[in-house]
Amino acid sequence: MALLPYSLRPSVVIRRNALRRGILGPSSLWKFIAVFVFGRKAIKRFFGKNAENLGTRVIGVGQILSVASAIPLSRRDRKRRGITLASERVAAMAELEAAQSSS
Repeated sequence: MALLPYSLRPSVVIRRNALRRGILGPSSLWKFIAVFVFGRKAIKRFFGKNAENLGTRVIGVGQILSVASAIPLSRRDRKRRGITLASERVAAMAELEAAQSSS
């Protein structure tokens, strides 16, 4: 099945109509849809999971290594596995020290 062109995809059409008819126009229904469509992304970005910075080290002149978790675990998952944020930081720093001493 071929994909629709970007401008004809239903999600793009809904966003475009919400912007034109709701935010820039008089329609209350499209304003409500605009709040739902655009607000959902903003709420996910603000309250969603973000990568946690576990540590930053200066390796050499002008070189910095930053260690961050790729997929942060939820509190429930960390509790089930018996992992604390402090233990994650210690493990990351130990790995970083090992990498620095080997090179």
